[in-house]
Amino acid sequence: MEVDYTDTYQGCFVCGTENREGMRLQFSADENGEVRTEWKPAQYMQGFENIVHGGFIAMVLDEVMAKVCLFRGTPAVTVRMEVRFKKPVFVGESLELRGRCVEARQKSLKLEAYCLGEDEERKAEANGLFFPV
Repeated sequence: MEVDYTDTYQGCFVCGTENREGMRLQFSADENGEVRTEWKPAQYMQGFENIVHGGFIAMVLDEVMAKVCLFRGTPAVTVRMEVRFKKPVFVGESLELRGRCVEARQKSLKLEAYCLGEDEERKAEANGLFFPV
């Protein structure tokens, strides 16, 4: 399943195709609504030597959950988000991020996302509360 969000979100730092400084990640969703993207963090995203700063990881997890909302046809904003960092993410490491809706109510969505490393282990995970806009 694909959603064309580039016209509306072309300036987005994470997914915007027109943002020269951005990451330009591409997202897809399967038949169950699970959203995925692949990411290889660049050197400038480093915190400690060769380890990606947690802020970048949190930002991409947040974007994965936001895309879950878009693929459901419900644009929404983050109200609350909790991130758990489980293992270091290294600069240049190939990652897969996935997200899904856990619960949808009339005025809110509960979502979760996680980041898998090259070894298929979870490096970080997040849950969030989003409000439709």
